[in-house]
Amino acid sequence: MYKLITLLILVVLLGCSDDTYKNFEQDSSIKNNHFKEDLNEMYTYKAITEEDQTLGFSKLLDTAIFEGEESAKFRGSLLTLFGEPLYQSDNAEDAYHYVIEVSNDTSKWNFMVYHGPSGPAIGYDQKENQPNVLESAKTLLEKIRETSPSDFNEVVYYEDFGSKITYGCKNGEYFYKEENEESH
Repeated sequence: MYKLITLLILVVLLGCSDDTYKNFEQDSSIKNNHFKEDLNEMYTYKAITEEDQTLGFSKLLDTAIFEGEESAKFRGSLLTLFGEPLYQSDNAEDAYHYVIEVSNDTSKWNFMVYHGPSGPAIGYDQKENQPNVLESAKTLLEKIRETSPSDFNEVVYYEDFGSKITYGCKNGEYFYKEENEESH
């Protein structure tokens, strides 16, 4: 009798485990998509226009976007959402930055969205040390990624390499062209 009960338990567990796991994954995926949409609706985003708000920021979240067309789309999406940056230059390693306030019903966080030496990133003043900072930074990044880019055309330079980069967006298409200045 003991062997029969053990066998039945094993059959039930093994027979259901794959389907149960697949159903769980599918339900989690659906919930995660709805959860992501709900999170974005819970937050508001606005650009801060005071330059003195830029002190103390350090890199919090890498966007996983390096040089190329994706960096053009990222900057065009920032233009759509927040207008012109608080700061910009023709130095490719310090091309622009925005200070963005992200808030919900109970909290607010100030982030610096910038293009630095390693490409676009999101910075945060670690002294603030507020709860849910990483979650709110990720919702900001998702908001930027899902936004259609505005048209723009910029020229920046990598002075260390003598490179000139022309990048931007035109009618929803983004472009990125790097030229060696010394060869001209």
